[in-house]
Amino acid sequence: MPPQTLINSSSLSEILEDGDLLRELAAALKNFLQSQRWFAAKTEGIGAVEILDSVSIPGAPTAFELVLASVTTNGGLTDCYALPMAVVPRNAAAASEATIADLTGMGNETPSATVLIECSGLAEFWRAITTALADRPLTTRNGRELQLSRTSNSQLADAASLSRSPFIVHGGEQSNSAVVIGDDFFLKLFRRPRIGHNPDAEIGIFLTDRTDFRNSPRVDATINIVGSDGHRCLALISEQVSAATDAWSYTLDNLKDYWQRLAELVDRPEVPPGIAPREDSTFDSVVGDFNRIGELIPKLLGPFHQDVAQLGRRTAELHTALSSCHDDPAFTPELLTQESLNELISQIRKEVQTTCDLLVRTDHDIAISSDLPSRISDRAHKFLDRMLTFDAAQANVVNIRCHGDYHLGQVLRTNSDFVILDFEGEPDRPFDERRQKRCAMKDVAGMIRSLHYASCAATVGMLPPPDPSITNAKYWQRFWYECAAAAFSVAYKDTAEGQSFLPADWEDYEKLLDLFLIEKVLYELRYEINNRPDWVKIPLAGLNAVLRLNDENATW
Repeated sequence: MPPQTLINSSSLSEILEDGDLLRELAAALKNFLQSQRWFAAKTEGIGAVEILDSVSIPGAPTAFELVLASVTTNGGLTDCYALPMAVVPRNAAAASEATIADLTGMGNETPSATVLIECSGLAEFWRAITTALADRPLTTRNGRELQLSRTSNSQLADAASLSRSPFIVHGGEQSNSAVVIGDDFFLKLFRRPRIGHNPDAEIGIFLTDRTDFRNSPRVDATINIVGSDGHRCLALISEQVSAATDAWSYTLDNLKDYWQRLAELVDRPEVPPGIAPREDSTFDSVVGDFNRIGELIPKLLGPFHQDVAQLGRRTAELHTALSSCHDDPAFTPELLTQESLNELISQIRKEVQTTCDLLVRTDHDIAISSDLPSRISDRAHKFLDRMLTFDAAQANVVNIRCHGDYHLGQVLRTNSDFVILDFEGEPDRPFDERRQKRCAMKDVAGMIRSLHYASCAATVGMLPPPDPSITNAKYWQRFWYECAAAAFSVAYKDTAEGQSFLPADWEDYEKLLDLFLIEKVLYELRYEINNRPDWVKIPLAGLNAVLRLNDENATW
């Protein structure tokens, strides 16, 4: 990345202690942040950057600083970003992609041999900050305290042991930076440390200290910034999970095998049983067909059918753990009231209108019938009208703390099980909203939609297309999806039977699930229109299923 700005200093500590130099740093960050993958507001643009605070990290040959910057977008939204910084030689490998500014030396305007970088990619920064905080808290320049707080069952090593541990910066596409510490620990930096209770840390600590649920990583410590303006969680340190892959990749691998098995199947039917006649089918309709299709399931889905059922059981066990507390207001279940249900229905009505308006006014290459937006609106509102008659008191269901952003990418696949992680919720929503208690069906709907996305992977180029010999591929795609989603849902309901977050009546279960499926797929459609127009076909197919649109143009 080319240098963005020239700062008239060769010392990072001098920059952070001088008002004029701080303004130069803020100007440099305005350019730098806009080019970073993890910066959350690229489309809005940056209006202003202000340096809120900083703290020097001792104990390393390189001078490291942790800087908090307040970023205000052109749209008026303000957020805080955590930015590790260091001054390094211009020819250092770390400088190639992370340069914030050129530095000058000795008060002249000639670039020196050093540059200022964002150093989250340097393992030595993480060793320095973790080792220092394991020994004692650090005080920031503006009087806040940077501290490490261990959980009651923490196994995090002491400062001396940490100083000898290998630190490896984790690659990948996360919006937060992650570091592997030795063989036992995993550190995640929250790029936007907001004031308040971080849901990822809060739920992780609750599951670790207050429940027997062991299919999520044990939380060992948090790194926090505490000041008069409130508490910010900067990082989460948890146990390192030995996993073969994530559940999304594992599922796509199964789909590759599925299409291969299908191509090689002797006496393959033209269409799968129980699928072709039902243009309005949803995942649950396949439940009654298990006897007729049971013979095909192990042949085509292989062990994945049992694996996805195991994921359903683990999801139910997670919800059981999250609903087990009655002495902490943050986790005590709350009854789903008619008022709260009607508020949700009203919110989804607005999202129906917003989504249909967006679909009408947006140009895309997906062939849809001209009346599809009006039919989506009509069927969605009719469903929501029927939901107004749903008797919340009779259903007697409680809202609980949920995962909030549950999909296959939030689950790790170990050798024989699943580990659920990342309880942060939807990152663009405020903490208070993410911490609200929800109907557990929100998570169930999220995972079912994720299975549908996986089933459509070949239609958007994430998997090779099915063998040309497979006619009616869209029906076989639906067959995989409906079998997988039904296995997940049935195992979830069987495991959660009798729990207060689960409707006792199957019809109530389906109605609430459909409500959250509609909410989720509307969100997906808006997201794909705005970000991945080539993927619009996937949520359109999801709407076709859940609203029973019978749209022949829907791609499965």
